[in-house]
Amino acid sequence: MRRAALILAMTLALAGCATATELAPSTAEGLQASVVEVSTLASDGDVTGALARLDALQSELDAAVAAGDVSAERVASIQQAIDLVRADLEALVPEPEPTPTPTAEKPGKGNDKPGKPEKPGKP
Repeated sequence: MRRAALILAMTLALAGCATATELAPSTAEGLQASVVEVSTLASDGDVTGALARLDALQSELDAAVAAGDVSAERVASIQQAIDLVRADLEALVPEPEPTPTPTAEKPGKGNDKPGKPEKPGKP
């Protein structure tokens, strides 16, 4: 299953043998917890929830970059994993069914005959 492989790749990208200069230990723990949540939601079939959690993971990564808690090389590998998982999850989102557009009835095509009053006693 491609989805599982991508989530595993993302987990490995976060959990790999990073030194403290590549990824601060506390940042790594937070990102890994988020990856587990994304994985759990996806495996439960909650694609929308998984995408929302992936958005939160992206925000966490952005904050870690701004704080200098992750090296540029490490950011690149994590970002690539996030992008792959996002693409895989988005492919699972069902296309919305088109809403049928009501068609207006053309005048004179119905049973009503405007301008002619009904005759009493006739149904």
